[in-house]
Amino acid sequence: MSEAWQAFKKQENGVRVICLLCNKSYSNPGSNTTNLWNHLKGKHKSKYIELDQIRRGVTSSNDFDDANEDNDLTTTPSFSNSDSSNSFSCFTQQSTSSSNIIQETSCLKQIKMSQFTINKATKIKMDNALAYFIATSMMPYSLVEKEGFQTFVRALNPSYKLPSRKTLTESRIPELYSETRTNVGNIIKNVDFLSLTTDCWTSTSNQPFIALTCHFINSSSGLSSACLGCVELSEDHTGDNIADILHMLLLDYEIPEWKICSMTTDHGANMIKAVKNMNISHVDCYGHSLNIAVSRILKMEEVMNVVHKVKDIYNIFAHSWKSVREMGKIQEKFGLPQKKFPSFSKTRWWSILELINTIIEQELGLTSFLRGYKNGEFKKLCLRENEIDILKNLSSVLQPIREITDNLAADSYVTGSAIIPIISSLNSKLANVVESSNINDIITEINFDEPDHLQNNNIIKKMYEIVIGVLNQRYTNNVTLMLCTAVDPRFKVDYIDDLPYIKNLLIEMCEITFKSWQQSKDDRNQIMCLNVQPEVKKKKTGLFAIFQAPPNNDYTERDLTLTQKIEKEINLYLNFPKSNFEQDPIQWWTTNKDTYPFLYILVKKYMTAQATSVASERVFSRGGCVLTDLRSSLTNDHASQLIFLSMNKNYVSKPTF
Repeated sequence: MSEAWQAFKKQENGVRVICLLCNKSYSNPGSNTTNLWNHLKGKHKSKYIELDQIRRGVTSSNDFDDANEDNDLTTTPSFSNSDSSNSFSCFTQQSTSSSNIIQETSCLKQIKMSQFTINKATKIKMDNALAYFIATSMMPYSLVEKEGFQTFVRALNPSYKLPSRKTLTESRIPELYSETRTNVGNIIKNVDFLSLTTDCWTSTSNQPFIALTCHFINSSSGLSSACLGCVELSEDHTGDNIADILHMLLLDYEIPEWKICSMTTDHGANMIKAVKNMNISHVDCYGHSLNIAVSRILKMEEVMNVVHKVKDIYNIFAHSWKSVREMGKIQEKFGLPQKKFPSFSKTRWWSILELINTIIEQELGLTSFLRGYKNGEFKKLCLRENEIDILKNLSSVLQPIREITDNLAADSYVTGSAIIPIISSLNSKLANVVESSNINDIITEINFDEPDHLQNNNIIKKMYEIVIGVLNQRYTNNVTLMLCTAVDPRFKVDYIDDLPYIKNLLIEMCEITFKSWQQSKDDRNQIMCLNVQPEVKKKKTGLFAIFQAPPNNDYTERDLTLTQKIEKEINLYLNFPKSNFEQDPIQWWTTNKDTYPFLYILVKKYMTAQATSVASERVFSRGGCVLTDLRSSLTNDHASQLIFLSMNKNYVSKPTF
């Protein structure tokens, strides 16, 4: 049955037909519908397009019904000869008059066929947009084979044919990857200095990777970062092999050695050797250092048994939904927060801290639960008063450390300069605890009894000693961090003991850094004018010629050597009051760069130092979303491309239409 009969019905004599839209009568003794189509095309173009597309299989009548319904337009039901009378009655009920139908259908905008047909250039643009979506949103290549996605794309544009997986993997994604690498490379070439972080990772499919990220001051005087690569590490993870791979990545981006401030890694022997082989200043990851310190605290004799009991309490709720239900009833009974006991991980020490804090908060309800659940089967896990005190002491030490770690894990603001001040602050806390313990020792000798708070002080003292011992071992005499702290206007040299040494170090490194930077500018024919080259003396006129300074002082500044100028700037900087802790140090230097032009060059290098290697670990978090169990067969090259594009989403060119 022709689709034209949806707009016509035969009269009783069977020789003529009548248009349901305008009531016009036509002769049609047979089954030919050419004159009917001509009438629709000439008089009712919107209805003609609708029925013609149904005839060609472009869309269905239901689609148009939905579209018209969304636009509050009168819908026209389908008709056939067998039920023409019933159909006509339905049609007349939906329309008040033929004139209303004509008025409403004339409001429909004629659809241009160019909206459904695309040329080759448009097809490539749409393919690139799909590649951008897959790469930056970590979608699988198999998306193009999903029936639901194909249906959705056909609804948007029936003329667009989705590319195959082979086209995406061998053409579209590699092209996008190559273009993004070029964008990142151009940005790296234009920055003055940068710092690096790196780390290794093994995927769920047992594929080894190494990631390298860089951090630099952008044109807006803020810190930015970019992933330089996440590549396969199929060789043995020795220091020499790691150094070779990292060196190749730096060569790909043409990053010279003098441009690099430091590289932040964990304390693994292979990583330390790799950085040493590359002749780059090394910074231990502060997060890894604290993880080692906390793991040692949890193994303290006074703490270990209590922590083991805490883990056993967690296991009750982790393996039984009934226990969670019963604990919820007790929480409601005692008016406690309806909170579940968080899980913990061996590699994330702060997870045990969250569990401890929850147990301290839920102490009353937890004790009631352990005594009553399963007829007191877990009664032995009830925490005694001294054990609760140990957990509170543990929380009081670890909670500030957790907050410090969170603040130093960011890469959008300066972090490296805070490590030395934080260690100094922890030393001060330890000194206060020691002093309090000494006073309690005197009281104990008089009273011949050891109070509980003295035991607590001793435990806290041991905890601080462990943390500070690890930090001092890894950060003492770290030149990079000392320079980073000294040029931070919030700290300066207040936390550095040897003032003459740090001043001489500032002068030396400032001179070396400035000469390297200036040589780079000279190579690009961009010589900086910082009063280094002799200036042409201008003839003094007017009042200046009368009241000018004495001739002996006229050439004083010009006659100073580079070292003397730098020393003068450093003395001026150190004597200037410190900024408040809410001040962004990079913005402070941007405001004062004209006052300290030489020192500002050193600042742009050392303000990029990273306190942690979290930036590289974030790469692996993305990698875990790309290399899932369902995508374990993804090749290493394709995985590297997708991880790189996902991490550098800000530098991926968006398709334009």
